[in-house]
Amino acid sequence: MSASWALLIFPAALVVIVLGAIAVSKLQKGSLGRDELRSVTAPSAVAPTGFQQSVQESREEFVRRHWRRSGVVANGVTLVDLYDRIRALEERVSRAEQLPASPPPPD
Repeated sequence: MSASWALLIFPAALVVIVLGAIAVSKLQKGSLGRDELRSVTAPSAVAPTGFQQSVQESREEFVRRHWRRSGVVANGVTLVDLYDRIRALEERVSRAEQLPASPPPPD
């Protein structure tokens, strides 16, 4: 008799996990629907979170502000390094444009 009870443990646990996942999924869908409805009816009432990019800030500023937060930027260190390299290259180009053009070599 105890062997048959032991065999029921796995299917019972599986049923509990599946039903729990379904319940959580329905709760998340319901919560998402209410949040969307609230943002449509009163967009100014929704407080911005720390992960949202403001209208005035560029993508670079957003990445620099959140580069250590996982899930916000794909690879913050690489993106910040890339922005630094682009800025250095732009400075070199602007300095090169400001230098007087050297005369072409004689033929």
